[in-house]
Formats: sequence, C-alpha cells, structure tokens
Amino acid sequence: MSTTTIRLLAALATSLALPAGAAVTFFDNQAAFDTASTTTLRATFEGFSHIVDTPGIANPYAEGGVTFFNPSNLYVAAPTGAAVAVTDIEFPISSNVLTVSGNEDITMTFAGPAPTAVGFSSFTNRFDAPVLSVFDTSAVLIGSYVLTQSPNSAGFVGITSTVGIGSVRWLADRGGIKDTAIDNIYVGQVPEPSTWLSMLAGAALLGCAVRRQRMIALRAV
Repeated sequence: MSTTTIRLLAALATSLALPAGAAVTFFDNQAAFDTASTTTLRATFEGFSHIVDTPGIANPYAEGGVTFFNPSNLYVAAPTGAAVAVTDIEFPISSNVLTVSGNEDITMTFAGPAPTAVGFSSFTNRFDAPVLSVFDTSAVLIGSYVLTQSPNSAGFVGITSTVGIGSVRWLADRGGIKDTAIDNIYVGQVPEPSTWLSMLAGAALLGCAVRRQRMIALRAV
C-alpha cells in the first residue's frame, strides 16, 4: 500500500472521529448532484390533467413522501394551461410544474428518515432569483442559496447535507406578478463517510493484490 494511500486513509479515519457538523452544498448541475448522491424521483405533479389554479390543489399537497405547503395556495400549471396562455408563466415548460397563485413561498418536508440529498427542476421569472433555505430536522437553518440560473429559464438545483434535511423553502421574488415553479423532486441520501472509506480501503487492497501478482509473475520469468 503506497504512502499516499495510507495518509489518505488516515485522514478519512480522523474525519470520522470529528463531531458531526452541518455542511450544506448546493449544485446547479444535475450530473454533479447525481455523482454526489443517490436519489429517487418522488414527485412530478403529472397526476393533474389540466391547469389547477382556483381554488388550487390540496394545500398541503403530498406526493411520493414529499409534502408541499404555501401559506395561501398551491396549483399545478400544465404546458397548455391558462397560466401559460396569459403569460403568468414566461419560462418554457414541457410538463406539469408546481407553482402558486400569488408569490411562490413553497416549503417541502419529507416523510420517513430525513434525507441528506434533495434536488429538483427550477424555473425562474424575470425578476431577482429565488432563494432557497435549508433547515435540519429541528427547524434550524443550515444553509441558504440564491439561484444562479438566468431569468425566465429552466434549470436544476441540488442540495446535499452532512445532517438530515428537515425542510427546504423556495421563496420567489414578485412571483405574484410572474410565476416561478418547481418540478421533478428527487430525494435520497449522500453516502456516509464510512462507506467512502470502505470503498477506498477496498480499492487500495485490490491495488496491492494486483501489484503482488505482478511481482510474483516477474519473479517467475
């Protein structure tokens, strides 16, 4: 086993002994988020066949173990729905999205074990970028993020955390004038440090075994 590998394993083992702290990472690229986590698609809002604006859908609304809440209402906008026709929605959509009749202030909570990874499709309006706030299971703020995608665009935002995520809040700017929205909610976990350590240790042992076999083969020549 090389000196570099031994040092890396020692550093990882030391990090496992440190007190757990809340470190939150935000992603604007789904491929990078997928590399850092293991998630499943939980909510798509495709169970609605048309625009549901007034009086809106159930609020709170639950799908796939994720519950969505807004202080006033929630509604689902479809690609051919009224909101698109009257330009309440200016970004391109090809599937149903979750939005609000008024300013989008949507909170997501999660059933079952608290996730450490949450990601979703994000849609902005022409105004300032929406802000995400992430809370742990004790409702303590552990991270916030201003979306970096362009106005009136479709994008992606992902969140990973070293502690369980209790809720995620999406807060738009002037969503009552022009809508923002979310869609395709992914929920899951980030591999535990011990898992990465085991994988690295296994790879190191495999490397040692391969080198040993090569040395034996060379000696036999």
